[in-house]
Amino acid sequence: MLISSLLLAAALQASPVDTLVANALEVSTAQGSYITYFEADGTYTTNAGIAGTWWVDGNELCFQRSTGEGGCAPLGDAEDVGASWTGVNAATGQTVTYTIVARD
Repeated sequence: MLISSLLLAAALQASPVDTLVANALEVSTAQGSYITYFEADGTYTTNAGIAGTWWVDGNELCFQRSTGEGGCAPLGDAEDVGASWTGVNAATGQTVTYTIVARD
């Protein structure tokens, strides 16, 4: 049990999960942008009043808003601050740009 827990911890350290939790994700659309703050316990909040739960499934960042909407979006190269990629916001269907930014 201890060994499997250590292996899981090592796998998580090598993934974009640490980057997401240590920093924040800016989601930019044609209408504007907002910042998402991920917590290690699987919850998230935004500076736009959105909250819910999140998880990583393979190469996708998945979430469920507290209002029920949810889905998955491509995780991209989320290993460093400044990394940026585009995808479709599963909750809105809009093409958005995701950028890792330093957490305030």
